[in-house]
Amino acid sequence: MAGEILIGLALILGMFTGIAATFGGFMNWNIMMAGSASVNPVLFFLAVLLVLAWKTAGWWGLDRWLLTLMGAPWQPGRLFTGTTEKPRILFEQ
Repeated sequence: MAGEILIGLALILGMFTGIAATFGGFMNWNIMMAGSASVNPVLFFLAVLLVLAWKTAGWWGLDRWLLTLMGAPWQPGRLFTGTTEKPRILFEQ
């Protein structure tokens, strides 16, 4: 239950959207495999879309600031570089 609440809060706030959607999709997949289908295939499809669109989803939530601070696998953020200068924006258009 705690995992479901934390994943839901992360998705609502837009914190680490791709990671939260991955774990939410995994939990949804487990429910589907247990035999309770109902709307779960639709929710799983939406979770996959969120994982694929994490960069765009970051514009609308806390990811816009968190990913600039923490960075991404291909570009470390201010927290790990030890500099005070603002790094190149991760969400360039």
